[in-house]
Amino acid sequence: MSKIVFYVVVSVILVVIYTTYGAMRRSNEMLDRYKTEEIYKIKQNLKNFVDVAYSTVDSNYKNSMDKEYLEKYYGHSLKSIIDVVETIFKSKTEEVKAGRLTLAEAQLEVTKEIKKIRYNDGKSYIWISDITLPYPKMIMHPTMPSLNGQIMDDPKYNCAMGKEKNLFVAFAELVQKNGGGFVDYLWPKVTTNGSTIDVPKLSYVRLFSDWNWIIGTDFYIDDAILDGMNKSKTELRQMRYDNGIGFFWINNMNLSAPQFYMYPIASSIENIVLEGGRLNKLGGVIKSFIKTCKKKGSGYVRFTWDKPTLKGSIKDVAKLSYVKLYEPLGWVIGTGIYMDDVDKFIDREKKYLNKQIWELIVNISIVSIVFIFLVSIIYYIIGKHFSTNNSNSTNKFWEDVEEKTSEFSEEYSNSDDSIRIAQELSKIMLAEQTKLLAYTSTLQATKECKENQESKIAVEQLAEQVRDIVASVQKISNKIDE
Repeated sequence: MSKIVFYVVVSVILVVIYTTYGAMRRSNEMLDRYKTEEIYKIKQNLKNFVDVAYSTVDSNYKNSMDKEYLEKYYGHSLKSIIDVVETIFKSKTEEVKAGRLTLAEAQLEVTKEIKKIRYNDGKSYIWISDITLPYPKMIMHPTMPSLNGQIMDDPKYNCAMGKEKNLFVAFAELVQKNGGGFVDYLWPKVTTNGSTIDVPKLSYVRLFSDWNWIIGTDFYIDDAILDGMNKSKTELRQMRYDNGIGFFWINNMNLSAPQFYMYPIASSIENIVLEGGRLNKLGGVIKSFIKTCKKKGSGYVRFTWDKPTLKGSIKDVAKLSYVKLYEPLGWVIGTGIYMDDVDKFIDREKKYLNKQIWELIVNISIVSIVFIFLVSIIYYIIGKHFSTNNSNSTNKFWEDVEEKTSEFSEEYSNSDDSIRIAQELSKIMLAEQTKLLAYTSTLQATKECKENQESKIAVEQLAEQVRDIVASVQKISNKIDE
């Protein structure tokens, strides 16, 4: 019997060990798969959010370069300026009609008054030309007085509407046809360092038919671009996701002077070089954004950062950001998320699964111990109370059990498939239970003395208990299989 019990014990230990190993392996695989899937979803969300912000910036920038858009959103203010200026012309015309001024005097006074008019922080003005063809003459230009009285036929003015057409001819033809309208062109602009460059411009011109003069005003399109940039910053500053926690920022592309152009949760650090002292760490993070965009145009960046909470900051929390370069403006648009929530969820799931594994091990161990105990009791009763005539049958029964358990141990001693181990053990138990019940029936059929009747009853009871144990083991096997 000791050999049989040994095989049973070994089999049970193998079941417990490999069931534990298999369950833990599947648990870790499930957690790894969940973490991978969750990180993938987070990455996709970050990319989608930045793509939305990127589209906002791109739309505002392209609108600032589009003539129809500029006419729609800036044309009204240009027309309003000319409306005001036109009242000066009309008032002087009335004085000429009343005889208080000559035409020459009225025109001189008009040019003097209009020359002083400025708007848009002093950057914009009004000029006057005539409609003489083939080339008009400049009547008054407030910022370039050297042009006054000149015929505007210089080839450098062949810059209208992208067709290399003379700008002032285009003005004259437009007002004669429609009375007024818009013309886009290139015009010199003095930069902050004192140099002069040609910059896109949009003009609104109107004919004052009483004098055949053209009244015009304009603005540099790069001002519209600046407006578009400011509009983009304002819109991104207000954009939020994840219940208001997620936000966007804009940083530059200068590795030697990293800075935020827009950072909504700390506007005090905008437009300053983030180097030196406590700013070094933040500057280093921005440099990693810049390097990613220089290399690939966009990408993910992992780093650690302090996470603010209601109870104070948590130091060095893992964070994941996605950044994308908007090349026309040299902007890096980005957003990020703290990853500790994912790690906390994984830890909670791991503790829960470990608890389930432990409960499974305990249940298997209890059932196995009871089974071993019952096998020992059955063997003891049969060996003690049955006659020599039945000893061969008894020995054959236990020999079968020994053979099955031995084969089982040899077959699965090197196996790592805990599910198959549990299922095979269950089959062995079921087979030997059937033989045990058959053997009990044979004993009942014999006409033995009353002394053996109590033993047969005990065997029947033990057989019933074995049947219950087998059912429990089968349930455990099914649970493992799930």
